[in-house]
Amino acid sequence: MTGKDDKKKFSSFKDLAAQRGEGQPKPATPEPKFRFISDFGPERAIDDIGEAQARERIARRPAAFDAMAHGPRCYADVESEEMQILASFRVRTVFPDDVRREVAGLPRDPTAEDKLGRLDLRAETIFTIDGDDAQDFDDAISIKALPHGAYEVGVHIADVAHYVRPETALDAEALARATSIYLPDQVVPMLPEELSNHLCSLVEGRDRLTYSVTMTFDAAGKRSDARVAKSVIRSVKRNTYRVVQELLDGVDSPETQAIAHLREPLEHFRKWTVRQQQLRDAKGSMRMQSRERRFEFDAQGEVRAVVDYPRYFSMALIEETALAANQAVGDLFRERGLPTIYRVHKEKSAEEIEAVAKQLEEHGLRVPTKERLTGRDIGRLIRAARKKPNAEALIQRIMGLIERAVYEVHDHEDVAGHFGLARKAYLHFTSPIRRYPDLMVHRWLWSLESRPEETARELRTLELLDDLNSIAAHSSSQSEVAEMCSYALGDLKVCQFMHPHIGEKLKARVQRVSPPGLEVELVDFNVTGFLPTRAIGERGEVKGPTITIKRGREVRSFTEGHPIAVRLKDVDFLKLSLFLELA
Repeated sequence: MTGKDDKKKFSSFKDLAAQRGEGQPKPATPEPKFRFISDFGPERAIDDIGEAQARERIARRPAAFDAMAHGPRCYADVESEEMQILASFRVRTVFPDDVRREVAGLPRDPTAEDKLGRLDLRAETIFTIDGDDAQDFDDAISIKALPHGAYEVGVHIADVAHYVRPETALDAEALARATSIYLPDQVVPMLPEELSNHLCSLVEGRDRLTYSVTMTFDAAGKRSDARVAKSVIRSVKRNTYRVVQELLDGVDSPETQAIAHLREPLEHFRKWTVRQQQLRDAKGSMRMQSRERRFEFDAQGEVRAVVDYPRYFSMALIEETALAANQAVGDLFRERGLPTIYRVHKEKSAEEIEAVAKQLEEHGLRVPTKERLTGRDIGRLIRAARKKPNAEALIQRIMGLIERAVYEVHDHEDVAGHFGLARKAYLHFTSPIRRYPDLMVHRWLWSLESRPEETARELRTLELLDDLNSIAAHSSSQSEVAEMCSYALGDLKVCQFMHPHIGEKLKARVQRVSPPGLEVELVDFNVTGFLPTRAIGERGEVKGPTITIKRGREVRSFTEGHPIAVRLKDVDFLKLSLFLELA
């Protein structure tokens, strides 16, 4: 009902238990090429070796499902449909007492002692750009123009690891959750709000502890240098994608005037971002602007409308800075010859590609015949699909050429690959507030910085590698659970939104056909429902974008992208689906 044909319902949660993978790191120690900046002493070092293994730490966590104290009223009632869906996914909705006790001992802001020895960047022009409704700001950016067209780009990430320490309840709880879950009208955070929305969030005008990656790019856009440092920053402005875009577009309004002092760095970022996109395109990286639907709610928390969320260039600006920082840190571990948790995106097998290619050819889209597809090839297919009336259905099919990205442990010999980004040794570093693998990378990066020899030995032990593999597999599974949970709650919100319209005749468009029936977009509501083949006739035959359905001697045909009149027959809150009939 969100337009994604291949989504999974929450009933498939049990299947996740079997999804586990093991990496095969191979140790070595080449000469490092990365530079560290640090005045910290060894007293800050971490040691994961003494911890219980990840599976045991997760298993020991107390129950954590109960009414939620924040968000819409439905989440305060454990019997509500929303909470029952969360329960079916085994989502941890509250923080146990042991976590609450530890959080109670944390300061509201970093203390003077916390800031000692850090690179002081509080006088620099550093700022955040996020969505209008964001509250957990885990990345801030800065840029300086250098001679000969070069740029110095800074990416400053919340230093969550400073507060979330190994062998604490807070860390064990973050591991068990592994990710924040973003629902249409609620967030189930990985960390308590005191951290995610306050102490670790890079809010405007407040001192915050960060881990900074400072990179130099030459005029051609190639990174020539990178250095990392524990730092303290003070964001000069909390910006939104919309207002930044309006400033870049030359809009004069009170909102753009309020950030006029950032015009110069934002213009530098615009030039740098365009160059980075060009370099990514040249390497075969996949860039696509996907359609994202958002819910709008009234004062009572009921769905008022489902809208297409606007896509801004300012979003690409943040994406490119994150890609650059993630890659820089990944390169550090690779150059040191040490394993860590990488973000891995594998290629589809030749057999799977052939099957999808055959299907796409029936729809007039030709998959390039070559030894190896690239993300750029898939991006071109998607752009071609967008020109056709059944674009949504075609894009769903094209996505069959792409595997899911997962977390795996790799090193410099067994190098992690990311098909979609056309990158090697790419990892997640930029969102430790909402992703546990990022927190682990922060932790081991600092350990490498403060105690390199001991850390190198630890990262080669079988016990530690087994633990990292367990964390990677668990994080991958939890990421998929979070995605399915978000889809399920979105489907529930659609059911609630459309329930008052049962029996009404609605304008619609055939979105996708298959033997079981038609996925239909309800044009005035921007949602989809299902029209079963059996509600039209005895059997259906699909050929390309058209389904032909026979009913006695009568034959009816329906083609993707074409208009159709339907009536909302029923809303099924068990299957979370809208069922339609011909009007």
